[in-house]
Amino acid sequence: MGVIKVLAGLLVLAFAVAFTYYNLQPGEVRFYNFSIKLPMFILVFLSVGIGFLIPAVYYQLREKALKKREEKIYELLNYFWRDYLGKAFAILKKFLIIEEFLPFYIRTKKEFNESLDVQLDLYNKGIAETALAELTFRKDLEEAMILLENALGKNHKNQKARKMLRSVYMVYRDYDKAEDLQREVLKDIEKERKVKEQRALASILAEKYLLTKDEVLLKELWSLPISKTSAAVLSSTVGGGEAFEAAYNLGILPEVIKIMEERNLLTPELLNLIENYRHAIPDDVLYYVYLKLNMKEKLKDLKPSLGELRAVKDKDSELLGLVRIWECDECGKEYVKYDSVCRNCLGVNTLKIKREEEVDNRPRKEGG
Repeated sequence: MGVIKVLAGLLVLAFAVAFTYYNLQPGEVRFYNFSIKLPMFILVFLSVGIGFLIPAVYYQLREKALKKREEKIYELLNYFWRDYLGKAFAILKKFLIIEEFLPFYIRTKKEFNESLDVQLDLYNKGIAETALAELTFRKDLEEAMILLENALGKNHKNQKARKMLRSVYMVYRDYDKAEDLQREVLKDIEKERKVKEQRALASILAEKYLLTKDEVLLKELWSLPISKTSAAVLSSTVGGGEAFEAAYNLGILPEVIKIMEERNLLTPELLNLIENYRHAIPDDVLYYVYLKLNMKEKLKDLKPSLGELRAVKDKDSELLGLVRIWECDECGKEYVKYDSVCRNCLGVNTLKIKREEEVDNRPRKEGG
């Protein structure tokens, strides 16, 4: 390897000597009244040298500035995770010219319970509005909707704003707008998350079908991965056994049956299917099903696990409507009725049937 380097060096040197020898004739450089004659090879070297020198100096200075910024960011993160929020906040304020830092700024302000002094007109990527909407939607959903619409007005490819606004529209039952946004989400979504977002679309279309009974929607639902809502709709149609079995394979059959009970989609014909999958359906769900189908003789054999349900099941049937049988798998918010979107965290398809284990079935500690 050393010999090759020496030979390459000698070759370059020989080329330089030959180039110099054949370019000894002078060349004249003029600028206004000033002129100078220099050998041509010197002029060539000066031109090439200056051409390389200026970019090199520029990138060296830029790299130094980026290095300094990197050190500040590292210092900021170090303070934040060590819970020195005051010191972190002091550094963070210097980065607010960069819109991507604004969500971090908002969260830090929230820790101090301080009001936000954000001028949204300074930013043009919609990140600021999205971050504020994420902070405010639990208190003021309408304000969050306005912020998210403004965010998408600045950058329509803001996926976080799209998905949040889609969920807000679902809360307001504006399924047409929710569908349009969800289709935009699917155009740009990463391959690994596509099925999840297709299920979100399936739930939106299922909710629309329940309102409109549009057969075109039903046809598209069969082509999408099933969600809890879409499986409930499809199971109540001709050939619904296929969707019923798919729900069982996905482990969402209890949720699907309960949705069918709530949305009045249960039919006597479905009872055979329900009985076939009896082992996969908790007594909490079956209690509602048998009561809805007026099969009261079967109620006495059921042993619900939910404390709220046990407390009211033999009393006033109207109290069943107050039992919080649903909970969000993302935020833990409890509900008495199913919805395709959680109002507390805006998660889609996140509600599930609550599971409560009997205290007596828990392992006991010896000597306790």
